[in-house]
Amino acid sequence: MLSAGDRTRVLRAAVQVADRNRSNLATLTLAELRIGSWNPASRSLAVTNLGADALLVRASGRTPTFLAGLLGIRQLDIAASATAALTPLGEVPPGGLAAPVGIASGFVAQGPIDGKRVVLYQAGAADSCSGWTTFTQGPATVAGLQAMVSGLATGSRSSPAATANQSRFQFVRGNLTAIFPQIKALYDAKKDPATGQWVTVVPIYEQRACQAPSGSLRIAGFSTAVITLVSTPNGPVLEGVLRSGSVAIGRGGGPDYGTKGSVPGLVS
Repeated sequence: MLSAGDRTRVLRAAVQVADRNRSNLATLTLAELRIGSWNPASRSLAVTNLGADALLVRASGRTPTFLAGLLGIRQLDIAASATAALTPLGEVPPGGLAAPVGIASGFVAQGPIDGKRVVLYQAGAADSCSGWTTFTQGPATVAGLQAMVSGLATGSRSSPAATANQSRFQFVRGNLTAIFPQIKALYDAKKDPATGQWVTVVPIYEQRACQAPSGSLRIAGFSTAVITLVSTPNGPVLEGVLRSGSVAIGRGGGPDYGTKGSVPGLVS
């Protein structure tokens, strides 16, 4: 929900950007400023404070002429409109992926994203819809993953920048029971102590089937997961619930996996 203060800040920023880009205009007037929700299918903006993610600007002004001045036309009236919106996260900066896990694109494609539950750690699972990654460090091994997980927990390592449909990550296949202490230490370091939840951006890797991933896989996009540690008859399991409607640091322009980038882009 966009508050009155948020609206004021957005509109003030729009005025400042317009003024910085007025170039050689003699006058500049913002004829219309509309905040709302962008619909990519209809390419239209619906004015609303609930779920607002876009800003439409219509501007007009007068510009001095050059050759037309010989005919006595000293200025011309001009007008333009543009819409900027937050779009699905397509690029994350270095350190933007705090969990060395990924989720299969085929699993995410099965129905609505919001509330989808996926097991991120389960000893010996062969049909997992997720996998563990050493990011771009390869070839991926269990020992390499162990070092990555430990480094992420202590802050001595971080993830590289990643771009949807371009970056490739190395995934590890194998029984990770031996490194569960490091996995739990990472979870304990990142979770909210009050709720036991760890909210983080996770990559979606290109794989239709739910089977343990391995080797180099292309990253299709990014989603947001709420990770928790639960107990089962077979031992502790790390689970994630996907969340839609989130905004994460990074640029948009990627496939829609429920998370938008924080950097707006022109959509109209």
